[in-house]
Amino acid sequence: MKFTRISALVASAAIAPAVLLASPAYAADAKAPAVSAPDAGAKTPDGQAGADKAEILRLMAAKGAGAGIKEEGAKAIAGGPSAMRKFLEVDQFAVRDTDNKVEISRIIGTADKVGRGVREAGKKALKGTPQDRAKFLEVGQFKARLDDDRVRVLRIMDAGGRSVKDAGGKALDANTPEAIKEFLEVGQFKARIIDNQLLTTQIASKGGPAVKAAARKALNGTPEDVQAFLDKGQYEARKKDEADAAAAKGKDKGKDDEVKPKPDASKEADQGAGAATGKGGTPVTAAAKNDPAPASGGTSLASTGAGSALPWAAGGTAVALAGGAGILVATRRRRAGE
Repeated sequence: MKFTRISALVASAAIAPAVLLASPAYAADAKAPAVSAPDAGAKTPDGQAGADKAEILRLMAAKGAGAGIKEEGAKAIAGGPSAMRKFLEVDQFAVRDTDNKVEISRIIGTADKVGRGVREAGKKALKGTPQDRAKFLEVGQFKARLDDDRVRVLRIMDAGGRSVKDAGGKALDANTPEAIKEFLEVGQFKARIIDNQLLTTQIASKGGPAVKAAARKALNGTPEDVQAFLDKGQYEARKKDEADAAAAKGKDKGKDDEVKPKPDASKEADQGAGAATGKGGTPVTAAAKNDPAPASGGTSLASTGAGSALPWAAGGTAVALAGGAGILVATRRRRAGE
């Protein structure tokens, strides 16, 4: 019995240290709380503010961003996390619409660059909703501009020559913004150069020496020289040709006057003496001298001193006088016989 008790005591003594040493570790494991891995998708306040700032900076740097977005975005960033969150959720939309209004007004105000279609579509968008204004800037203005450009092409074709008409027709047939833009910015000018050269050649073929010389000089120069000839040079050259032709005509007339023979003075004196005595030596009365020549003679005695009808008139007068004297003598003899 004693041996049994001693064995139990020895076994207890051997086990006791192990039990005592293991108990604190167990107690510590039992009391330690469970720790899980952090949630990767969750954002801390600092992380959210950083993301908001990055988004605002992206909006400010975007193509077409207006002055309002840039100014208000900078203010939101300076205002801190709450200001940035409010800008992204609310303020940016009102600011962007204000910028859109300013941009639409600028577009329709450039009358020299846009047509009637763009102006009308822009005015309609200004009176509409924010969505209407955004749509005009993103899509509507380009459709309206294409329609306006088609009208411009037709007008240019109507005023241009054959080459311009052909080039404009090809652009309209392609019916793409790129083709029409190429014609308006490049193609029409190339085609006009060809038409101007052809027109200059035609004018030169029908013009005088000065016109031909001016046209030749223009064709040997630049397209601007050809255009200047058509706008002004051809008219100046034509005036010079007309002046030269008039001067040459006057010079030729002066030569003809010099070559024309002058009247023979001795012959005129003989005609004057014959007119004074009459045909057959018959004297001419004072009345006959002062009377002008008959209309059929065509020359006045006062201006020439003698006329082609004067000898016949003097002879006729003498005959009439002789006949009258004979009749008078015969009448007197008849009365004496009775």
